[in-house]
Amino acid sequence: MGKRFALSISSGLILGLSWVEITGLFPFVFVALIPFLILEDDILKKNLSSAKVYVHAFIIFSIFNAVTTWWIYHASPAGAFMAFIFGAALVAFPFWFFHLTRKFIGNKEGYIAFVINILAFEWLDYNWSLSHPWLPFGNAFAGFPDIVQWYEHTGVGGGSLWILLVNLIVFFAWKKFVSEKTIISIKKHILTVLILLIIPISISYLILNRVDLGENNPTIGVVVSQPNVDPYQKFDGNLTALDQTKNMLKVTEKSIDENTRLIITPETAFPFSLEESMIQYSDEVQLSKIFLKKYPKVNLLTGASTHAYFDKENSPASKKIDEGGFYESYNSTLLINQSDSIQIYHKMKLVLGVEVLPFQFITKPLESIFDLGGTVGTLGTEKAPKNFKIGNAVVAPTICYESIYGEFMGEFCVKGANIISVSTNDAWWYDTPGYKQLLAYTQLRAIENRKWIARSANTGISCFINPRGEIVKKTKWEEATSIGMDVPLMEGTTFYARNGDFISRIALFIASLLLLLTFVRRIKNKK
Repeated sequence: MGKRFALSISSGLILGLSWVEITGLFPFVFVALIPFLILEDDILKKNLSSAKVYVHAFIIFSIFNAVTTWWIYHASPAGAFMAFIFGAALVAFPFWFFHLTRKFIGNKEGYIAFVINILAFEWLDYNWSLSHPWLPFGNAFAGFPDIVQWYEHTGVGGGSLWILLVNLIVFFAWKKFVSEKTIISIKKHILTVLILLIIPISISYLILNRVDLGENNPTIGVVVSQPNVDPYQKFDGNLTALDQTKNMLKVTEKSIDENTRLIITPETAFPFSLEESMIQYSDEVQLSKIFLKKYPKVNLLTGASTHAYFDKENSPASKKIDEGGFYESYNSTLLINQSDSIQIYHKMKLVLGVEVLPFQFITKPLESIFDLGGTVGTLGTEKAPKNFKIGNAVVAPTICYESIYGEFMGEFCVKGANIISVSTNDAWWYDTPGYKQLLAYTQLRAIENRKWIARSANTGISCFINPRGEIVKKTKWEEATSIGMDVPLMEGTTFYARNGDFISRIALFIASLLLLLTFVRRIKNKK
């Protein structure tokens, strides 16, 4: 029993140490699951309780979550508990189901289930009410975009598949070596592992050299602003909304030149909620318009907290007003220019526990008792992704957490976006791996969509990312500044943008059939 616990602990630690912005030793991820496969095999051979597999998988991912996302504690201790414990409790299921398939159907089907169950779970984690897809295995390469240029075809799911297959073949090699005690007995396994490692990396470098960076394309002059407001003071009233707006515009102005057509500011740069029907008359918007009179060709894409009123319930996020009617709050981006109209986009992918509570039919009555480090209750969302148009530039106005959703980001590009903006306020975690991981994941979005990304972060790091996923210009952490660049507009869509997480969807279908067959066989065996 002690040996199995040692194996599960080591698997969790190896996974954690392989992760981006923890150590960056990503090659470890190709062997990190082997201790789990060894202990699972031991449990099966000794005909021990299947529940032991679930327990050890839970230990592995509790450790993995804690090592990679310990920084969540700074923003929300309750959120950290959910990420470490509840997250591990969920991800342990596909590993347990793999064991059951192997036990009740057979080895071949079981090891197929090992791969497809995890891919299927990752798809669910992107799409269900408990969505928190921070740690799909394919994200392990975010710090090394040169080796996963083929994500333009597969997305992160392709990276997860790569990791799982290599772990499985190395495990088979270990198992055969233990049995036969000779290197020659595993030469085919060694060759297979080398092929699985060398070919994807080689293909990636071939693609890398052919990626169009848009040097000959039309451009748009973009300035990204980094006002460096302490997020814990931003909303408490010590800094008025007008003071924050003035400081932000002052920081931004130094980077504006004759080519500038777009300014991008951080998430909730207008921190105190603005009523959408009267938004053009708000002090923050009026001050911005006065500023823009000096630069009549410039548009301001800014983050804002907003709200709207309704006569009747508009969505599950609607909250009743005592005097009658309903209102909804939003995390928004606004496009402000010399025209009277203001374009508004409402964030769609909300942070679990902070901006949205899962299973609204259960949790909505309990909203008032939740406070996990952000907005209390559930925010409203846009019904579908939409872009802002500025001349021949079509801008995807994405917000913070949305940048970890590959398939979702691709929807903006399918709708015509030729440049992606990301407005974020990720200093809740202090100077920890948190904001660095979010930036690294954003680099993968540039590869998947082959678009330039302009990222404005409240305290950093603000930057420009090219279609290869390379950061070409950036700010330092925790400085009030801005940077500008003429950004090429990239037309067209990638295979991944058009087809999304097709690998994981196929896996979900096969995993569902295998799981059904597993439980049918289990029931028959009990009779």
